[in-house]
Amino acid sequence: MSIKNLIKKIFYLIIIFSLNIGASAREEYHWTYNLEKGRKQYAAKMYKDAYDSMKMALKKNPESYEAANVLAEISLMNKDMYAAEKYFLLSLEINDAQPRIHTSMGNIDEYFQRDDSAMIHYNKSVSLNPDNPEALINLARIHYKKNMIPEAEKYFKQCYDLGITKSEAIYNRAEELRKKNPSRAAIEFKKALEVNPAHIKAYIGLADAYRQTGEYDRAVTILEELKRNKPDYHLTYIYLGNIYYNNKPDMKRRKYFINLSIKNYEQALKLDPQNTDVYFQLSEIYKLIGERDRSAELELKGQEMLKNEKWSAPY
Repeated sequence: MSIKNLIKKIFYLIIIFSLNIGASAREEYHWTYNLEKGRKQYAAKMYKDAYDSMKMALKKNPESYEAANVLAEISLMNKDMYAAEKYFLLSLEINDAQPRIHTSMGNIDEYFQRDDSAMIHYNKSVSLNPDNPEALINLARIHYKKNMIPEAEKYFKQCYDLGITKSEAIYNRAEELRKKNPSRAAIEFKKALEVNPAHIKAYIGLADAYRQTGEYDRAVTILEELKRNKPDYHLTYIYLGNIYYNNKPDMKRRKYFINLSIKNYEQALKLDPQNTDVYFQLSEIYKLIGERDRSAELELKGQEMLKNEKWSAPY
């Protein structure tokens, strides 16, 4: 090869290499490069790196609501509610037609006790996507909180009807598993609740699966969630009263848990005054803490109810 041709070839390679570097640099400069990089990092659970990439994407393109959403989600993981709120609101300013983000923003409003604002976001979420179980159960919860019972029951029923076909099949599978493998059953019960957060039996099944594995704190958490979403379901209070009294042996906080047990059992009686067992259970607890008058009153009431049940029983 002549020197002249060799020089031409080298010059050609230099040009190609320069063009590739230029293209690579332009690609890296473009905001979509950072967005895609951030998506991959987020999927790989590299949250700090994903945060940096999405921050860069948003800086290059302030209209990237997708980047704002990921920044908000990572802020939630870090329990930085103020940053999450900032990024979710920015995202909705750019694109208001995002039902999932309206639901997330409603959750943040509830966290800050701004229930009226939360309702606006949940209603917007449902208007954009009527088949939205999370927004529906959230609307039910807020209306219960505001003592707007007919509206609360309407949204709860909507949520239940929307998901019961799918959740019932998952629930039945979980019930079968619970007999031999409560840990695996818990996973299935959670799936049922994801599909249908108004499926009361799935809450109870999940709590019982946790109880079977000795995870009483988790059982309490799921029952307290049911209590918030359906505060007029009396059995929730009985289950909680039982766990707080029987399965919280921390002696330093024993009095605190006994008081929680009493509070739940008393509410159960308000919701269902005909439950004889609760009278006797409460009587026992009051006797333990030295409130003998209240204990005797409850025991007498329970005995009277037992007599009435006996006389009213059919032959």
